[in-house]
Amino acid sequence: MPISTTEAIQQVKAYISARGFTYKDKLIENFFLSLKSKPFVILAGISGTGKTRLVRLFAEAIGAEYRLVPVRPDWSDGSDLFGHYDLNGSFVSGPVCECFQLAYERPNKPVFLCLDEMNLARVEYYFSDFLSILETRERQDDGRITTDRIAQYEQGIPDNLYIVGTVNMDETTFPFSKKVLDRANTIEFSQVDLIPSFDGSDLAPERLQLPNSFLRADYLILNRDCVHERQYVLEICAQLQKINQILEKANAHVGYRVRDEIVFYLLSNRQEGNLLTHSEAMDNAIMQKLLPRLQGSSASLGEMLCELFAICASDHNQTSGDRDSEKMRKILEAAPVRYPKSAAKLELMVRRLEEDGFTSYWL
Repeated sequence: MPISTTEAIQQVKAYISARGFTYKDKLIENFFLSLKSKPFVILAGISGTGKTRLVRLFAEAIGAEYRLVPVRPDWSDGSDLFGHYDLNGSFVSGPVCECFQLAYERPNKPVFLCLDEMNLARVEYYFSDFLSILETRERQDDGRITTDRIAQYEQGIPDNLYIVGTVNMDETTFPFSKKVLDRANTIEFSQVDLIPSFDGSDLAPERLQLPNSFLRADYLILNRDCVHERQYVLEICAQLQKINQILEKANAHVGYRVRDEIVFYLLSNRQEGNLLTHSEAMDNAIMQKLLPRLQGSSASLGEMLCELFAICASDHNQTSGDRDSEKMRKILEAAPVRYPKSAAKLELMVRRLEEDGFTSYWL
């Protein structure tokens, strides 16, 4: 039976809840939209918050294939993923080869590749082929999305392969470069509620069997694929232009790739029945595509964070307080703001800059 995206997401959430896991703040909708806008998502946060489990349960709920690949700290190039020839001349398959084979054999079935603890090794080293080839995606006349060749695969990255990396940001892991952050939606798991919820049903709904069209991107090239949404695209880009002008003051501005992927995220949300409000979707886009790039100790960075807060909430200078972060907290506590998650993150980053002399998006 045909099923709408809204109904499918509700069944996915019911399935996950029945398995004993609850994710708040419309996280499932956000995860879906992130995959829909680009098949590479990073789930970041402290250990034990259910990042890896989310990928598995989401894949199970929609009837997708799922494979977990733990990242090793000694990975240094693409052969660690795609395989290599040993000293005897025999080819040794890499850990992602099974996922590629599954995706080729079942082109209408989504295949999830979860790279667990992705940043135990330097992502830019072992994952560089993926990062580059993903940018060559093109839509064919039959609707399929193809890429250039990658490693031993002439057909490129299958359009039903979805890559999700889970990362812990601590002293044992490597930070991300802008090259990685520009190419992924980075969803943060930082808020933890230790009070359990017993509201989930004991009876899990049947797993859906959704085709790849449920997740396959509808937008690849802004000027070609988004013409019918021209006015909405221009409104989004006008907002991004204001933000980018602020980022430019600290040499942290973004390029066309980030602009396009934010537009695709927001357009996917509208096309799929407004799973989120425009403000919620823009809030997520700022959190996932712009703020993770920011770190440093300069005075210009502090001024930039304050200007961004004015866009996400309001001008904190109109509020009394000894420090910028104190004024920001009063605004957040007083009334709802336009982009609450981004505003709260900016307040935290400003507070860390005041207290430690250095700040970054990551905990």
